Amino acid sequence: MSLALATKLLAGPLVIGLASLAGKRWGPNVAGLIGGLPLVAGCVTLALWMAFGQDYALATARSAPSGLWANAVYMLALGYSFGRLGWRGSLLCGWIVYLAVAITLAVTGLAQNQWVCIGALGALALAIKLLPQPSGMPHAVHMPHSELAVRMAVAFVLVVGLSSLSQTLGKSLTGVLSGGPVAATVIPAFTMASGDRNALLFQLRGFLTGLIGFGLCFLALPVLAASMGGWAALPAGLIAMGASMLLTTISRRRARA
Repeated sequence: MSLALATKLLAGPLVIGLASLAGKRWGPNVAGLIGGLPLVAGCVTLALWMAFGQDYALATARSAPSGLWANAVYMLALGYSFGRLGWRGSLLCGWIVYLAVAITLAVTGLAQNQWVCIGALGALALAIKLLPQPSGMPHAVHMPHSELAVRMAVAFVLVVGLSSLSQTLGKSLTGVLSGGPVAATVIPAFTMASGDRNALLFQLRGFLTGLIGFGLCFLALPVLAASMGGWAALPAGLIAMGASMLLTTISRRRARA
């Protein structure tokens, strides 16, 4: 097993576990926010760096922000299809449009285009605006320990499948898929199964906000790596966290106004 795959197998369930516990404590928006941060993708990039060198890792990292276009479409598909297609149909619809956009970006070479990557941040902001508005506050739902274990196990299975597939598809598509909606599949699946549409919409907004931090992180990483090497991961990660927290604070203040 490669170091990249081993890291991703550990990181995926851990992120799902942390996001689920955060959602239980602070609500679905925070769960989505944590799930959208580049925790899994950051670990994978670091593992690729150690296994294959800086050039290979940065080649995949440069494509990662472009994949946020696919994430934005995925979130919108979930937000609008749930209630019409059920939770299984919504996830299937989301993944179909996600893969269609992701593969198109990689095949056409747009994944490496800097302006496409920068534009992805605008796509996320637009998706936040276009999502349906919740009709009320989400219901408080008790999450037993058994459900937490199931969530982490499902994340494990999803990451195995995505990692096995991405290794055969080249640097560009691997980079695009590194930010694939693993957390945004597992956590919303349980929320949709409970029938709480308001909680889903809060989660999706949290994911999109966290993904803006993801995009800033991977836009900064190649630039910082030119002078800092592997240490560039630290300030890039801080940029992601700081941006996500700032955007969350701004959105909450606007909601209260």
